[in-house]
Amino acid sequence: MNFSFNIHCCKNIHSMSRLSIPIPQDECLYDARWTKETDNLFVDLLIESHVLGQWKNGPPGSVVLDYCRYVLFGELELRFRNDELNERFHFLEKRYNVFSWMLRKPSLRHCVQSNILTAPVAVWDDVFESNPFSVAYQHSGDPRWEDLRFMFEEVYSLNPTSEVVHDRNSTNEGFMAPLGGRTNVVSDNSYHNALQSLCSGNNFAPGPHDASSESSVNTHAAHVIISRVGSRTPLRIPRPPHKPEPASCKGSCSDPHV
Repeated sequence: MNFSFNIHCCKNIHSMSRLSIPIPQDECLYDARWTKETDNLFVDLLIESHVLGQWKNGPPGSVVLDYCRYVLFGELELRFRNDELNERFHFLEKRYNVFSWMLRKPSLRHCVQSNILTAPVAVWDDVFESNPFSVAYQHSGDPRWEDLRFMFEEVYSLNPTSEVVHDRNSTNEGFMAPLGGRTNVVSDNSYHNALQSLCSGNNFAPGPHDASSESSVNTHAAHVIISRVGSRTPLRIPRPPHKPEPASCKGSCSDPHV
């Protein structure tokens, strides 16, 4: 697999002291072909495929990948092979695994409202040394974190109801650490229920996909953009608003020194 889009941001991590040279998150998550717009559209299409009943669990099949490939070409005029889309899906899984692992680190806090990460310097040093790709999240969380959680906990996971326990060492409010070392967290089923409730009727008429959902899902109450062939008006599926920012996230931890 060619993960060239994240190699640049990781290759010099061990030679840097506490990331003395800040690396933009976009350099780690995107490249000239998989731009932020393309990546966001692909994530939206995967979620849409689940809502429409085409992707139920496990990795997306050929029907789902064919659909994503068709829309990516129709909307962005980009040609992808199914194996390229499958590779990108595994990169999304990598993003989910790394960020959820980071959230279990003691003293590392993720403020959902601002999408900012804070931790003592020693924690950052340990994180960066343990997993070079974590530099993608040196300042802020994954821009599609809620969607990644939904995909890899509610859809992809073949055992989403596995027993979990509270991570007593973590300062992340509401975060659950699984038994057995599996990288997983407990997501809010209200998101899934809202999607299913809205889509239970005949709400999906054919129309092109609107790729305008560009902003971070962690910074405000967001929407999933769903539309079908034949109409340019997107169907907006509201997501539950985030809980108020916990008091412990208001500047009580230091950012990594640069």
